[in-house]
Amino acid sequence: MIIIGGGIAGISLGRELSKRGQQATLLEAEDELAYHTSGRSAQQLVLGYGPPAVRELTDLTVSMLESQQRVLDTPVVWPSSFMMVGTDAEVDTHAYPGQIHQGASALHAMVPELRPQRFTAGSLDTRSLRIRAIAMIDWLVAEAEHLDIRLGERVLDAVFENGTWSVTTNRNTYTAQTVINAAGAWADPVAELFGIEPLGLTPLRRSAAILEVDRAIPMDRCMVMKIGGYYYRYEDEYAVLASPQEAKPSIPEDAKPRDVDISAMIEEIQADTTLRITGIRNAWTGLRTEASDGVPVVGFDKRQGYFWLAGQSGYGFQTALGFAKLAADLLIDAKAGDWVSQQAVTDLKPSRLR
Repeated sequence: MIIIGGGIAGISLGRELSKRGQQATLLEAEDELAYHTSGRSAQQLVLGYGPPAVRELTDLTVSMLESQQRVLDTPVVWPSSFMMVGTDAEVDTHAYPGQIHQGASALHAMVPELRPQRFTAGSLDTRSLRIRAIAMIDWLVAEAEHLDIRLGERVLDAVFENGTWSVTTNRNTYTAQTVINAAGAWADPVAELFGIEPLGLTPLRRSAAILEVDRAIPMDRCMVMKIGGYYYRYEDEYAVLASPQEAKPSIPEDAKPRDVDISAMIEEIQADTTLRITGIRNAWTGLRTEASDGVPVVGFDKRQGYFWLAGQSGYGFQTALGFAKLAADLLIDAKAGDWVSQQAVTDLKPSRLR
């Protein structure tokens, strides 16, 4: 098998196939793994977030992560609560399943920097997790002993003949009966190289920055998300990681942050809280790629030997192991095991977008 894309989706699948004794070649266009969106993660897993199939695969992934990371000296995930904030009406409308409603007094006791006149309620997720994204990537790669990773290999052409794909990159030609498209923001352009009809997957800009603040933030402070606006979370004692959560359509590219987005976010945070931003340590932008219905794509195309593992949007790390297990089931056994619901399998099929 050939996997195209060296982000969390492709790496997780390569590791899962390797665990089952399946040899695979992973082709990554950049000179390092997880260069684009996977390497620019906010590193927080929110379990109640997303459509039903995403929530189901998130729960399964988190269960696998918590069990499988026991072999590690340092865990890659650990508990870190998450709070949505807004008016009572906003919280009632937007709260995720499993979150706990917080009245004004409880909210401001937990997040004292919020201005009381701006926020009257919150919704707390105590199951949320922080993740060390690059450490997770390194762990998965280390366990993928049958995965041949080829960096700096951009796919240029593909031909299907006699049941076999011949895939030509800027350096080599590879052959396999099955190709998996895990190319993130480039998933549709890669499909077109194979003569496959695109699914209409759209890359969306999402920026983040490490902001220095004027006071000490406790390590156990929950991540805070303003409904319809930014989020921020503890980075270190005098810094937060924050994002304006913009979702602006983009071409597939090495996205860069825009000063206007970061500046507007800083102004909004300072208007809503008593925090003062004293500096910007770093800023970056990734591309969250979505299908038109917001649901990721996992399954075979109608074209023989072509498989989609794409459109994860912001759910990549929190669904990675579940999607990899599902994809491996479909690739090797031609059906999903009873560990996942048939409804989730159906919801994720690429045929729904055709």
